[in-house]
Amino acid sequence: MTEEDHLLINDLKRNTQQLFEKYIALEQKNVLLSKQVESLENELELLEHEKIELGRNYEQLKVANRILSANDENGEAKQKIDVLIREIDKCIALLNK
Repeated sequence: MTEEDHLLINDLKRNTQQLFEKYIALEQKNVLLSKQVESLENELELLEHEKIELGRNYEQLKVANRILSANDENGEAKQKIDVLIREIDKCIALLNK
């Protein structure tokens, strides 16, 4: 074998080693990224469940608010009716005099 053949073989070995090292590094990065994707998918699932629960709570609060508003409106209407009845009673009392 000539000196040139040895140089070519050494270059080939070095290039093969570098390629293998890059492959290992990319494989490790792939594992890390896969774990990160899995973690983000889990987080997304939790957030979706939280969103659904918050939506339910929001709907319940809207219903409760409607009920309370209806009660307030009824209470206000009742107070107005009571005031009108008192005024009518006063008018009747004045008419009876």
